Amino acid sequence: MAVIHSDGLEIRKIRIGSFDNCCYVLVCPDTGESVIVDTPAEPEKILAEAEGTKVVGILMTHCHMDHILGHKVVKEATGAPVWVHPSEADVLPLAPEHEFQHEGQVTFGSITLRTIHVPGHTTGGTSLLWRDHLFSGDVLFPNGPGRTTSPENFQQLVEMLGQRIFTLPEDVKVHPGHGEDTVMGREKDQFADFSKRSHKSDLCGNVLWRDA
Repeated sequence: MAVIHSDGLEIRKIRIGSFDNCCYVLVCPDTGESVIVDTPAEPEKILAEAEGTKVVGILMTHCHMDHILGHKVVKEATGAPVWVHPSEADVLPLAPEHEFQHEGQVTFGSITLRTIHVPGHTTGGTSLLWRDHLFSGDVLFPNGPGRTTSPENFQQLVEMLGQRIFTLPEDVKVHPGHGEDTVMGREKDQFADFSKRSHKSDLCGNVLWRDA
């Protein structure tokens, strides 16, 4: 588990499960309230990292299987309400209480997260922004976008990243749904290189900006 203390927010990052999922426990130091971002396997580890805080929300960036393996356990243990994009609500094992909207907000303690809908990897992919920290889910990783299952979905994801994510400042820290963190400026540079080149019309799947 890695802990980042940023001005007014504590970020607890847990890498768990066979898919190297990242779960985040975000804590407001002023109030002790927290939210859990995604609920992958090994829910007991998620709950352990949230211990000592008052969990007031579970925020689902999307509902692929590997992100919901621990959902029922975490939900039942905390009793916290769940936020998810409405297009993916029926995938969860328990009905969610709230729906994400593009350019909406989720507030806990003195923290307000901005919600950014970025479809393409899934229909309801939602990233969460607080100041210079972006919790990107599976829409953006170091060196490339999230996996897509069709050229149409890939093109949609590329367009949404360009319009809604790569407009953020270069110093924004990107905390993805798997693996290592990155920085927005680095990813914007790679995306700019990708955008200058022509590409196959059937491009999709696992794409790296500088290899495609």
